[in-house]
Amino acid sequence: MPLWKISARNNWNWGKDMVLTKGMYVELSTQSTTPPVGQSQYQETIAKAFNTKYSTKFDKSKMNASHLVCEKMG
Repeated sequence: MPLWKISARNNWNWGKDMVLTKGMYVELSTQSTTPPVGQSQYQETIAKAFNTKYSTKFDKSKMNASHLVCEKMG
């Protein structure tokens, strides 16, 4: 199972409790070797990971390649 580091590409502000800052990241393990950013089945999982780690309120629509970059860790 590959481990992915999903990081904020730049600073984004969508409102109260929805600020994504460059440097924020989460780690996510998937069954697939395809990067999870850009795959709709992982959008909600990525949003929940950011929300849990940073106490934000992102919805899954913000979790895409326009806002995030993904790198394989292992």
